[in-house]
Amino acid sequence: MSKETSFVKNAEELAKQKMDAINPELSSQFKFLIKFLSQFPEACSKPRSKKMQNKVGQEEHIEYLARSFHESRLPRKPTPPTTVPDEVVSIVLNISFNIQPENLERIKEEHRLSMAAENIVGDLLERYLAEKLEPSGWIWCSGTSVKAVDFIHYDEKNNEWNLLQVKNRDNTENSSSSKIRDNTTIKKWFRTYSQRDATNWENFPDEVSSKNLNEEDFRAFVKNYLVKII
Repeated sequence: MSKETSFVKNAEELAKQKMDAINPELSSQFKFLIKFLSQFPEACSKPRSKKMQNKVGQEEHIEYLARSFHESRLPRKPTPPTTVPDEVVSIVLNISFNIQPENLERIKEEHRLSMAAENIVGDLLERYLAEKLEPSGWIWCSGTSVKAVDFIHYDEKNNEWNLLQVKNRDNTENSSSSKIRDNTTIKKWFRTYSQRDATNWENFPDEVSSKNLNEEDFRAFVKNYLVKII
């Protein structure tokens, strides 16, 4: 992607057309997403598709983003990692932590499932926040469409964008980028602390929406979501 990348002049109109054909319920949100990327093309994530990397900002790319925006919101089940376990780990567990040999296979499988669970919590957090924040004007940047940003909000009155990056834990690596460009700061928030049993909901940066955000409600959302997709 070149620094000179720009979006076509009718990008917002195209965004609505493309999403109308995929899922009209997302057309308004996607149109605002493309409005943002048209103003800040340098904030657009590099497409995973190699053939799309030279078409950023063009009609084909907008359709590509529309499909990704929609598909990333479809229900997703946790899936165990496909990596092969390292047998040396079992040796360490046995000798250093006194795990009996007959329990090693069970622990390895439980560890695999635990990894799958951990891998989906971040996605569940974004889905929960989308459910709570989108009615008040925030847009979930589903489909990894914006660099280092998970949610955007357009303040029409002041013609300003609010950007938010969310992480599940305070020790999760954050992007070093704190700005898309001058005067456009990315707010950052994490859900849980890694060194103590506590959550961080009271420090959610959007004061209006944070009134309805809490750990108990998030856990209820997760249970309901997972039961529905079984």
